[in-house]
This record gives sequence, C-alpha cells and structure tokens, in this order.
Amino acid sequence: MPVKRSRDNPSVSDHTMMRGSACISQAPSGRSRGTRFLPVLLLTLLLLPVAVHGQLVGGPLDCHKTCVCASNIVSCSKMNLSNVPTALPKYTAVLDLSFNSINKLRAEWTTVSLSKLHSLLLSNNGLTFLSSEAFIYVTKLRYLDLSSNGLRQLDEFIFEPLEQLEVLMLYNNRISQIDRSAFAGLNNLERLYLSQNQISRFPLELVKERSRLKALRLLDVSSNRIKAMPLDELQALPAWIKNGLYFHNNSLTCSCDLYDLVVRWQLKELSSAVDYKSSHTCVIPGRHQQKEKVAITDLDRMHLNCSEVKVRDKEAYLNRYLVLDCDTRQKDMEKRWVLPGNIPLSQENKTYEMLKDGTLRIGPLKAEDSGVYTCYASSDSLNETIYVTVVVFNSTLSGGLENIKTAYTTLAGCLVSVVMVLIYLYLTPCRCAGCPGQHSDKLASRDSLHSSSASLSKAQEPPGPERVESGGTLYRHVAFADPKDLLEQNGRLNPIGEEDEECLGERGERRRSDAGSVSSDTPMVV
Repeated sequence: MPVKRSRDNPSVSDHTMMRGSACISQAPSGRSRGTRFLPVLLLTLLLLPVAVHGQLVGGPLDCHKTCVCASNIVSCSKMNLSNVPTALPKYTAVLDLSFNSINKLRAEWTTVSLSKLHSLLLSNNGLTFLSSEAFIYVTKLRYLDLSSNGLRQLDEFIFEPLEQLEVLMLYNNRISQIDRSAFAGLNNLERLYLSQNQISRFPLELVKERSRLKALRLLDVSSNRIKAMPLDELQALPAWIKNGLYFHNNSLTCSCDLYDLVVRWQLKELSSAVDYKSSHTCVIPGRHQQKEKVAITDLDRMHLNCSEVKVRDKEAYLNRYLVLDCDTRQKDMEKRWVLPGNIPLSQENKTYEMLKDGTLRIGPLKAEDSGVYTCYASSDSLNETIYVTVVVFNSTLSGGLENIKTAYTTLAGCLVSVVMVLIYLYLTPCRCAGCPGQHSDKLASRDSLHSSSASLSKAQEPPGPERVESGGTLYRHVAFADPKDLLEQNGRLNPIGEEDEECLGERGERRRSDAGSVSSDTPMVV
C-alpha cells in the first residue's frame, strides 16, 4: 500500500526515504573497502620474502651513509647494523663491523671470495652464533676479532679454513665449552686470547708437544674458572712458550707445586709471571665457601709453609756428556756461547759443540770443565743473557756404583763369616768317646811334620789288643805330636812337648805319656 506523503507528517516519509537511501549507499561502500585492501595484501605477500632475505643478508654497501671507505679499508663501525653489508669490494683488506647489532654470522654473509681480506673486526656485536661455514670465503685472514660478544661454545673445526690466521681474539665472551679440535688447522696462529670467559679446563692440547699449535707463543686464559693446572707439563715447556702463558685471576687451589712453578717463572723473569705478579692468586684448601684468595708468592711464609725455591746448578760426573740449554723467552733467537773464563767457543776445541737448536754439548767431561757458561741470545726486539753453572764431580758415575757394589760384597762376606763361626761353635759334632750317641774311630797313625819321631814301636806295643767296652766297639788311641812348644832333645825336636790326655771309655781312666821318659831314638806308642 503506497504511503502518502504529507506535509503534516513529514517524518514518516522522510524516515522511510532516509532508510532506503542508507541501504543503497552501504552496498557500494563495502565493495570499495574490499577492493582497497586487496592490493595492500598482495603487496605485503610479495615483499615478505624480500624482508626475510634482507634480515639474512643485509643491504648493499653504502660508502656515503652507513660506512666509510678509504682505499682498501671499509669501516662500518657504530652504525647499528644488524647484518653485514653485501656487495663488498673484492679488494677489501680491512673490514670493521664492530659496535653493531650483528648477532649471527651466517655462511652467506658474503657470497664472493674476499681473497685480500686480512683483518675482520666483529667485536661488541652481541654475536651468539657462528656458522661452521662462516669463513670459507675469507681464508686469507690473519687477524680476527670476535671479542666482547655472547659466544658460549666453539664447535669442532670451526676455524679450520683460516690456515693463515695469526691473531684470534675471543676474550670477554661467555665461552664455557671448547671442542678439542676447535683450533685444528691453525698452524700459523701466534696469539690466542681466551680471557674473561667461563672456561673451567685448561686447554693443554694447545701447548703440549705433540698436539700443540707450532707457532703459538701467547695463550691467555686468565680470569676464567680454572681450578687445577697441569703443573708438571707446564713446567717442562720451553721458556718461549711459558713467557706468553697467562693464567692469573683463576680459582686455582693453593699448593706448594703451584708456588714452585710461579716462583721459578718469576726468577726466570717470564712476562706472564712478572707482569701480573699481584694477580697470581689461589684459594686455600678447605676455604672454598669463603673464597679467600691469597697471593701465590706468600705461600712460603704463610699458610702452607712451602720450601724456598732455588735455581740448582747442573751436576755431572767425569767422562760423561752434558747438554746445556739456552732456554730463551723468545723463539728462534740468535745464540752464542762463552766458556768459563770468558773464553769464546771455537771449533778447534772438540770438547764443546754447539748444536743446531742452540744447545751446548760438553764431553767427555773433565774436572776443569766446571764453571759458569754464558749464552747470549739476540733478536730484533729482545736481547737476553743466560748463565748456567756446571759442577763436575771428581769421580765417575760407574766408579761410584762399583764402590757401592764392593761395599755390599764386603758386608755379605762378613755376614757369611759370622754364620760359619756360629755353626762351628755350636753345631760341630763331639768326637769324645764318652759323648752319648757318638761312635767314631780315632784317627790312625799318620806321618807328622817329623816322621822319624812319630813312628810306632813294637816294644811298646801291649801284649794283647786293648779294648774298651762301649757298645761293643773297639777304640784304638794313638797319640800325635803337638807341633807347639817343641823342645830339643839330643839335637832333635821333641814331638811331645806336653802331656796328652785321652778319654778311655766309660771308666774315664787317663794315661800319661811323659816326654822325659822317652829317648830321642825310641818311638812312642800309647
């Protein structure tokens, strides 16, 4: 039914017309809004990969706004960069990206080989991730600074492509785990800085003879969490390695061996011990809760009462050989030796020979070889003088051993003699006829020293065989001349100088033979 419009009631018609117009106007407005947002959505989807790719790679290098390019140096320090700029010139030798916000160094941070790049600075970036392929395009690096970042671990073979690297700075990170092969392949590495981290194990493999980095002459592991050190292995290292081995400001446990090592290094004037003398501290055993640190050099006067350390002389024996080491604080120094009495070393003297490694070989040693030997070492940056005192004992080492053997032989002979005397005194069987259990025949007549005086006489022989009843055994007693106290009778020696007494069975009868009643020409028979 049509609505009649009236001037008296305009609200009805106006209201109806307004609703109709509103409905008509809303439809086109909805279609235009959808049409307006559709291009924006498509544009966002198209630009999303570009944005993601931009986060991984970064924008191109701009030498006017974000970086400073001077000759072969590119410096982008303190530019708040989150990624490494792309399109770096191939002639770049020094790239400074320090003090930015580059927290990840991915493998694709550069896609071209930078064969002339020798210095890369990435310190103070908050760096927490290093790709295992981050350095495959920069193999000519000699200086790499990754200090003051957030690195926590070093994976295996991570620096292997950097065969020419000489300096690696990793101090002031959060490194607590280092793979034993992390520094493999760095044959030219000379200085390695690992201080101010969270390392709890001393990396002995870096300085040990068989596995060490051959060119390494400075290793800084100070201000970490190391509690124990391989003291014996460190003491055996050459001086040029010990001179650059810094381990101060660690939680080392105090011991006299640690005291001995530090004091010896100070006496040797090694830089690692002298430069940070006050920072060489340790923790007294049993006080770990208090974490009371004391100076290592005070352990001899306080706390552990360690023995005083003295540098001992070289000792040797006659006819032996001795090798003196010119243990310098730098490697590959030019060396020369001077003999005692300030005598230069000459090739004519065959007793002394300087070997290729700078050591002096002496021998066969003589007593006059004792004295102070001097080694003068020099290089472009250091001159060093080393004194070695040699004491040659006036005896041979083998002679001393022979004397000891002779002493032991003499002692053994004395003991055997004592044993034999005791056996003779207490274990010799009794030969008396009256001794129980003993049945032995008396010795038969035999020639004496003077046979003419010891022969038997038939005139003196008893009429019948003389028997003594003792177990039914016949005993025949013959008197022999006693060689002592012999008296002369008619110009002859008296074979019987004193009375003989013999046991005659159980009755104990004794017979006497008087030397005075026997003529000098008459034999004697008992």
